[in-house]
Amino acid sequence: MRDEVKIVNNTRLALAALRAADFDLVVADENLIESAPGSWDSLIQRMGSAAPLIIDLACLRPEKVAKLVLASRKRRDFDYDLARQRARFELESELKSEVTGLLIQSELVLKSESLSSTNTERIKAVLETARRLRSRLEGEML
Repeated sequence: MRDEVKIVNNTRLALAALRAADFDLVVADENLIESAPGSWDSLIQRMGSAAPLIIDLACLRPEKVAKLVLASRKRRDFDYDLARQRARFELESELKSEVTGLLIQSELVLKSESLSSTNTERIKAVLETARRLRSRLEGEML
């Protein structure tokens, strides 16, 4: 898979490109950033979720730059996948906890003697739905 690359030669054009599109990675020349006061802060504010890679382009061969870009991209992808896994785990844990509470409360209400037959049927339907949700959540964790 080939990614689209946008090359600019000054901070103003970089900021315009960042306003116009989303990027996965922003490679910036260390010398350009140092020569323009405040440019780094402006770039960081516009990068969004792009990973920054600051390198001295004058000192590196193109092959080395390409390796650094690939390594940064792989790391960003790894971090993204890890964050997604953590978020999914936390969401599943929260949902399981809520479903457990729903099951317990429904069972307690069913044990109450003051329920009408209509309400008993409604609570049984809620209980069955909660059991199906729990079963689906447990099935996804396997």
